[in-house]
Amino acid sequence: MDQLKPKTDLNGWLYYDQLPGGYRLATMDDFHFKGNKRLGMEYLIQRGDQSYWEVHRIIESSRAINLKPFLDHQMVFVKSE
Repeated sequence: MDQLKPKTDLNGWLYYDQLPGGYRLATMDDFHFKGNKRLGMEYLIQRGDQSYWEVHRIIESSRAINLKPFLDHQMVFVKSE
């Protein structure tokens, strides 16, 4: 089976037009391991008004306060381990 590949929009942002297999709703705990951020970890956000999933990655400047509203509204997806 072919792996679903992200597409690139006109602004250079990556997205999927359908949720890739193996992804599930995220919790805040998914973004940490032994108290540290999972730097480089990919996650997807599907905002309520979008029919696609934006590709994001955890970077050093990522903050939980910015991600929490999306988690609270069940808009964040991570790859199942």
